[in-house]
Amino acid sequence: MKLGRAKLILIIAFAGLNIFLGYQLFWPDFGRLTEAAVTSEALRETEQKLAENNYVLEASFDRATRTSDFVPVSPSREIRHELLYDLIRTGVQIEESDRAIYYRADDRLVIIHTSGLLQVFFENNRSSLEENPVDLDENDLTEQVATILEEHHLLPEHKRFDYLEHKEDGSVILYYHQLLEDKPIYSGQLKVFIDAAQIRAVEIYWLEPGERIPTREMEVIPPTEALKNLVAELGPSPEERSIQKIDLGYYSGEYDAEKWEIPPVWRIVLDNNQYYYINAFTGNLEKEAVIPEQM
Repeated sequence: MKLGRAKLILIIAFAGLNIFLGYQLFWPDFGRLTEAAVTSEALRETEQKLAENNYVLEASFDRATRTSDFVPVSPSREIRHELLYDLIRTGVQIEESDRAIYYRADDRLVIIHTSGLLQVFFENNRSSLEENPVDLDENDLTEQVATILEEHHLLPEHKRFDYLEHKEDGSVILYYHQLLEDKPIYSGQLKVFIDAAQIRAVEIYWLEPGERIPTREMEVIPPTEALKNLVAELGPSPEERSIQKIDLGYYSGEYDAEKWEIPPVWRIVLDNNQYYYINAFTGNLEKEAVIPEQM
């Protein structure tokens, strides 16, 4: 009899433990997570605030507490070294100014800015696609572009395709961003400009991450706070706008410096590919970087 009771007690205890662990995993508002995570009440309050200003939240996001740190970075020189080696080997004319160096070859013009921005302008059909980009699906287009970029030593490591933009004149721009341990560095960008089935230009602004300090990692503001701060910055919208994505990454403007730190940001994507960056520590809207004009 005593053995039977002991088994029953063990079964009840084990079942109770399973229920407790299940709540911890699947109910973010349970127990100790209630204060740390985005609660259901906070989410409803945010959605109401957005609706009052004519914004609709269609994005889903992780409601758990998130932490991050500052990342020390410097302009990457790896791509330019490979590209310049290829140019010098085939012959090139060099011109210099205060803000950039120009390398002119038979098939392209390469401009290296002091800020670290690299621009390449193609001048023959060596950069042609097999078909017009509007006739290709996204996977085929990115695969063909990757093949051409790799041939010209313009395909950096640790990249991820972000999105493409169709212009009114029929041209297309492909955007890639840099990755750091699977977290996006939105400041590190690769842009590919395509017109009439040919890559006309490429812009690369790539960063070299430095050593990080684990003790500097801190809790970031929740995505709900970032959303409310963005709406407060933009103000009410005359037309309904959709919030399509919100992701945590890193972003800063371009600096003409050897080294600086970039903060974590919540990147919020509105309809029509409009991107905003909210500092995940301060809650402030980060301004877009100014890109030098193309020649």
